[in-house]
Amino acid sequence: MPIQPHQCDTRRVGFVLVPGFALTSFSLAIEALSVSNFILGAAAYEYRLYSGDVDPAATEVCTSSGVPIKVSGHCSEIEDSNLLFICAYKKAAVYDGAALFSKLKALKKKGCRFASLSSGSFILAKAGVLGANSCTLFSEQMATFKELYPTVTVDESIYTVGDGVFTCQGGTTALDMLLYIIGQDHGAEFALKVSHQFCQDRIRTRDEIQNIRRYLELRMKSPCLGAAIELMENNIDAPCPIEVLAGKVGATLRTLEHVFRIHENTTPVNYYLQLRLKRARIMIEDTLLPIAIVAQATGFASQSYFTKRFREAYGFSPSRLRNDKKL
Repeated sequence: MPIQPHQCDTRRVGFVLVPGFALTSFSLAIEALSVSNFILGAAAYEYRLYSGDVDPAATEVCTSSGVPIKVSGHCSEIEDSNLLFICAYKKAAVYDGAALFSKLKALKKKGCRFASLSSGSFILAKAGVLGANSCTLFSEQMATFKELYPTVTVDESIYTVGDGVFTCQGGTTALDMLLYIIGQDHGAEFALKVSHQFCQDRIRTRDEIQNIRRYLELRMKSPCLGAAIELMENNIDAPCPIEVLAGKVGATLRTLEHVFRIHENTTPVNYYLQLRLKRARIMIEDTLLPIAIVAQATGFASQSYFTKRFREAYGFSPSRLRNDKKL
């Protein structure tokens, strides 16, 4: 039975914009709520934008691409909310806004639901409001998150659903998470109507989307290559010997080396090394973790060897990168 406007209870929704947040996921979330209101012909969702800047006087917050977004107030001014989105991306791992952390704890006691876009899981974890919930975030920041919050389970699916907490990787996965939330609020049939407005003929499940992406990669390149890269990405802190990795994907070492030369113009060993160094660089740029810990978290037996390979790859040392970021 279709929902009538008079049957809709208005849900108060807040968006906290942390400096450097991702514009795509934020925009999709706003659009999904706006489309819901349009279809219902009622204010099913009433949303406001709040600044997550440590400066309470800030009237706008810039996205990761430098686009300024105006806000209606500071996060410390949030009085009540049924659902609060934490929008973050760049520098989320080192964000230290006491006012936001305090507000999140207070809202949790009131039963407010939380939703994380892109790297907002860092904020929820540091505020201590995740509880026993697992979370996900932008894939390249998962290794950093695991080092900072080892007791929190990181789910590699596109979005997670917990006890009053929703998190997503960001980008277009924000829409999938919003459709799930809208479906919980107004029913699956209505959520499907919303999805049609985004040219989606049906609502995709998390597992389905994961498989679609994986199969696309395999078709575009090689089943052997795709499986090997997936294993590499899931074993950054304890790298698999290439011989072992080849056996796990059902290929000979010679075959694996051939597909990497054909599709990536490199060897499996070098690809794996560059992948680990890339993760290490992200951790150095986004956190204050000691270089020795970063080296260990990316599978290097010693800091000196890590420094040598890092300098060969980037032309400067890890410590220099860290010092330059402080300036």
